[in-house]
Amino acid sequence: MRDYNYFKRRYEKVENEFIDLIEYIEMNEDFDHCCYNIGSSKIMDFCLSVCTEIETMFVLMLECSRFDTVPDIDHKRKHQNIDVYREIIVREYNLTEYVLNVNFINVDIRPFEKFDEETPTWFKDYSNYKHYKLELIEKWNLKYALFALGCLRLLILNHPDLDNRSVDIRGIQNGKVFNLKNSQPRFVLNLYGPDSGEGMMVKL
Repeated sequence: MRDYNYFKRRYEKVENEFIDLIEYIEMNEDFDHCCYNIGSSKIMDFCLSVCTEIETMFVLMLECSRFDTVPDIDHKRKHQNIDVYREIIVREYNLTEYVLNVNFINVDIRPFEKFDEETPTWFKDYSNYKHYKLELIEKWNLKYALFALGCLRLLILNHPDLDNRSVDIRGIQNGKVFNLKNSQPRFVLNLYGPDSGEGMMVKL
């Protein structure tokens, strides 16, 4: 299994691709703003990049040993789809509860909100049109790109490689696009305080 640092580097590459996008499209704190409805070949390319990484993370996480006791897991691993990811991964990691703050506009989002109930439109459009790029250009937009990047961020923060480890939260909490200041992910629950002698180390 590729380790956390490998996928962190992959995320940072995709994150930089998103930052390149917003060099040309200014973000707004209102998600109904017209800037979020813009589609382009550059956004379509980003869609393929970020969603491929998301699918890779789902596959990797489903293969980890923590799910070995899930009923019918062998069948589910052989027949993976978004419903399997929703049933097992999204619920196991409580991904719908995570909040990310978007640095550029100071707005909180829940990338996996309602993901446990239904597949978001951005993922449906990616799945349906990933082999039809001209159609995908018409479907995908900046809002989809932002939420997909947030999903990838949270999946990597829950990489199985981090199970039962202590990490420096300063290297995890903040990024170029998102920060976790309003979130309570698993690695914040057992935070060692400054007076404990552990600095900012977090027991996962």
